[in-house]
Amino acid sequence: MTHHNAPNEDLPLEDTGISSISGNARKGLPFKRIILLVPVFIAIMFTGGVMGMYFQPAGLRLFYEMTGLEPGGGSNQKIAVPINTTVTKEDIKALEAGAVVALGKLIPRDGVSTIALPFGAGDARIAELPISVGDWVETGTVLALLDNRPSLEASVEAAKAEIAVSEASLRQVQLSITASQVENEADLNRSKTNADLSQAELERTKSLFARKVVTQAQLDRAEAEAESALLDVARKVATLQRYSGSADLSQADVELAKRKLQSAAIALRTAEVNLEKSVVRAPFDGTVLDLLVQPGERPSSAGLIEFGNTREMTAEMEIYQNQIGRLNIGDAVILRAEALTQELRGTLTEIGLIVGRQNIISVDPAANTDARVVTVVVTLDETSSELAANLTNLEILGYFQPAKDEVAK
Repeated sequence: MTHHNAPNEDLPLEDTGISSISGNARKGLPFKRIILLVPVFIAIMFTGGVMGMYFQPAGLRLFYEMTGLEPGGGSNQKIAVPINTTVTKEDIKALEAGAVVALGKLIPRDGVSTIALPFGAGDARIAELPISVGDWVETGTVLALLDNRPSLEASVEAAKAEIAVSEASLRQVQLSITASQVENEADLNRSKTNADLSQAELERTKSLFARKVVTQAQLDRAEAEAESALLDVARKVATLQRYSGSADLSQADVELAKRKLQSAAIALRTAEVNLEKSVVRAPFDGTVLDLLVQPGERPSSAGLIEFGNTREMTAEMEIYQNQIGRLNIGDAVILRAEALTQELRGTLTEIGLIVGRQNIISVDPAANTDARVVTVVVTLDETSSELAANLTNLEILGYFQPAKDEVAK
């Protein structure tokens, strides 16, 4: 049997049958909600602290002045500054002095050339690469050999053999003609001798005929023989004239042999020109900057080798169109980059004639990437060229000052 306690008559409320445990649970809910808000409060305080250190509002600066504290004073690390900043006190001095600051990159004089396959190389592949990245080579140095070289070399040897055959044929014809010339000269001499004898016999017969010793028939026969001998001499002289130097064109055999020799010589020159289609040579003195292919590969339209004269380095800078009027050829320029251990120096040598869109983009997210700029070229001095020789395409900042002014140091 269950007993219920009698309600307290002094209380105005009746017992509803809900135990005191549920009442305690209701009292605990606000405390749990407060616990859940603690991480949110911490995140808000942290965000506010970071924003305060970065923007440093007037109230925070007043607090620092009153307390003598400074941001980051208890640490060696900088706080609330942009990453990879290149702005220094020297930069500020240069800007205050009226310098024009521009973004650019280091490139060899005349830029970076991409060496391609020779014209007509077709689908040739790389057989050998006798050079390495960083090698300095002179004009005409072999940079690569292609796998079509053996067949082209065979064509050259075949053309040389054809020339040898043509030369032998010409000599054979010339020797044959010389022999014929000697033979005809001998025949001419013999004909002349016969003509002399016939003429002497004719004179003797005429003398005998005058003394009635020989008949008219014998005289006529002597005259005919003398005339025949003279005609034979004339015929041999005409034949011999065919072998004179001024009559070479009339010698069909010699002319044909000479034409064959010329044709063979042209074929050899053609084969030698084609042989160059198997070789890639340096177009000028320069440094091998990069190899885009390896032996056994077929080069693509991107080329084989990146090449440039790194002994004469320049900087290609982009100047905002509203500042280009402040620059003149000969202005001194200082170049700085975080990758450089020291600053580079040069002289403004070229100013572009076209206003175009900016191509060298800064890492600054607030940079105007649609800015209109003029490209200028700065030629580095000898010492700076040596320092920049291995840093092609390095992004740099240039500080321009008129040549008559001293560049901020």
